[in-house]
Amino acid sequence: MSATGADSGTTADGATADRTTVSGTTTSGRRRRRSAPGYPSRRRPGIVVVSVLCNLALLALALVTQASTGWTLILLLWLNALLFAAARMASRTVLAAFLVSFFLLLLGREITVDFFHYESSQAPPGQTEHLQLCLVASLLGIVLGAIGMETWRAWRRWLAVGDGGDAGEDTGGQGGLSGIVGDRGGARRGATVLADPSIVRCLFWVTLALSLVSVALRARYVLANGYLSYYTEFSDLEDASGSMYGLRRIEIMLPLMLTIHLGLFPPRRQVTAAITGWSAYLLLSLLTGQRGTFVGGLVIVLAYWIVRSRQDPPGTWRIGRVGRIIGMVAVPLVAIALAAVESARGVGAVASDTAGRNPILQLLYGQGVSSTVVRNAYTYADFIPKDWYTGEFLHSGLPARLLGYQVFHGNTVEHALHGGSFTHAFAYTLLGPQYLSGRGTGSSFIAELFYDYGYAGVLVGGMVYGAVCIWACTLVKGQPLRNGLRLMIVPTLLWAPRGSATGFLSTWLTPSVVVTLVAVTVLSLAAALLREAGITNRRDRLKLRAQIG
Repeated sequence: MSATGADSGTTADGATADRTTVSGTTTSGRRRRRSAPGYPSRRRPGIVVVSVLCNLALLALALVTQASTGWTLILLLWLNALLFAAARMASRTVLAAFLVSFFLLLLGREITVDFFHYESSQAPPGQTEHLQLCLVASLLGIVLGAIGMETWRAWRRWLAVGDGGDAGEDTGGQGGLSGIVGDRGGARRGATVLADPSIVRCLFWVTLALSLVSVALRARYVLANGYLSYYTEFSDLEDASGSMYGLRRIEIMLPLMLTIHLGLFPPRRQVTAAITGWSAYLLLSLLTGQRGTFVGGLVIVLAYWIVRSRQDPPGTWRIGRVGRIIGMVAVPLVAIALAAVESARGVGAVASDTAGRNPILQLLYGQGVSSTVVRNAYTYADFIPKDWYTGEFLHSGLPARLLGYQVFHGNTVEHALHGGSFTHAFAYTLLGPQYLSGRGTGSSFIAELFYDYGYAGVLVGGMVYGAVCIWACTLVKGQPLRNGLRLMIVPTLLWAPRGSATGFLSTWLTPSVVVTLVAVTVLSLAAALLREAGITNRRDRLKLRAQIG
C-alpha cells in the first residue's frame, strides 16, 4: 500500500518539499534512496575523520602523561558521546551543552589529577572505583537515552507516513532541527489563538522590566552583605517584604515568557532585542553569584540561534565577521568572569595549595568539585538522613501545596532533615554548623540517583536525561507554549551534574509557570475574540450599507 507523507510545502530548511511515497519515489518521478528511521541518508566523511583524529589525540595524551587506563576509557567514552552530539548539532544542541557541563563539573578535577598530576592526595578505599562506575553508567545511559528518543520519534514519523497522516511535531527535514514543521495556516492560527504575538511580546517586556528591578535589588544586597547572606538573611527579608516577594514571583516567570516569545519564531530583529534584554538580566544575576543561571541562559540563546539558522532561509541568521570576533573574544572572557565570581564569593572549591598553577588546569580542578560530591555521598551514605531525594520536586511548588507539605527555604536544620533535598541534607551532614552559616556542598544528579536506586538508577537516570536533552531541543512552529516549556528547563538540565536529579520537574511545577501559561492563553483568547467581534461588526456594517445603497 502506498501512502503520502506531508503535503508539498516548505521544509525546515526553507526548501520546497516533494510529496513522498512509502516506496521512496517522489510524485515528480525522481527516485530517492531510503534510510533507516532516525538516521540521515548521507554520512559526512569529515565527522568520521575528526572523530578518529580526536580519539588518537586523546590516546596519545594518555600515553604521554601516563594516565590510568580507567580514566582514559572514561574520557574516551565522554569524547565520543560529545562527537555523537556534534554530528547533528541542530537537533542535539542541548545534549552537547549538557555533556560539556558534565565534563566541567564531574570530570574536570579527576582529569587534572590523573592526567596532569595536579594533586597527590589519596582517596579512601572504594571511592574512585565507585565514581568511575557511576560515570560510565551515566554516560552510557545518556547516549542510549538520546538514541532511544531519536529512534522513537523517527518511528512515529515513519508510522505517520505509512498511515497517510502527519507526524505533527516529529515532521522535519534532516537538514534542519529535527521536529520543526512547516508554517501551515492551521499552525499559525492555533499559535495566534493560544499565544498572540503582540500579547506575548508585551508580557515579556513588562516581565523583563520588573525582573531587572528584582535582580538588581538582590545583587545590591549580596554585594553589600556577602554571597552567603543570599542563603540566610535575604530569604527572610524577601518573605517579609510584599513588594520584593511579588517582584521575585514575577522574575520566576521571566524564563518562560522569554521562551514562549522565542517559540513563536519572531523575526530576527525582535529576537535580537529580546536577547539583548535577557543578557542584561543575566549579567545582573551574575552579580548575585548565581553562575548556573548565567550559563544556562546563554545556552538557551545559543541553542535557539542554531535552531533558527537551520530552519530559516540561508543567511537570515548568519553571524558576520564582527560577530564572530566578538564571540571568540567573549568565550575566554566569560570563563574569566565565572572564575572571578567564584573567587569573589569566597567559597570556591579550589584547593589552597594550587596557587601559581596553570590557570586552565586550576579552573578545571576548581569546577570539577561535583566529583567529590559523588565520592563523599558514597562514603557518608549511612550518615545522610534517610529520604526519597529524587522526589524533591514534591516538596516545593504546586505538589507541596496539594500534598500539604511544608515548604522550607534557606539553610536551616528543618530544611536539611525534612525538606526532601539531598543538597541540604548532604551539606548538613558534612558541614554541620558551617551549613547554618550559608555554606553548602552542592549536589549531583548522579549522587542522588545512586543513593535512591544504586548503579541501575544511575544508568536509567542517564537515559532519562539523554532523552530529555533531545526532547528539549525540538521546537515546533505553531506550538509556542510547548516550545517555551521545553526551552525553560535548559538551565536546570545543564546544572544537574551539580544539582538536583529532578530539578527540571520542579521548574515546571511552580505556581508561576501556571500563572504565566494561563495569563498568555486567556489574554490571547480575549484578543482573538475582540478581533473576531470587530471583523463581524465591520461585515455587518458593510452589509447594511449595501442594503441601504
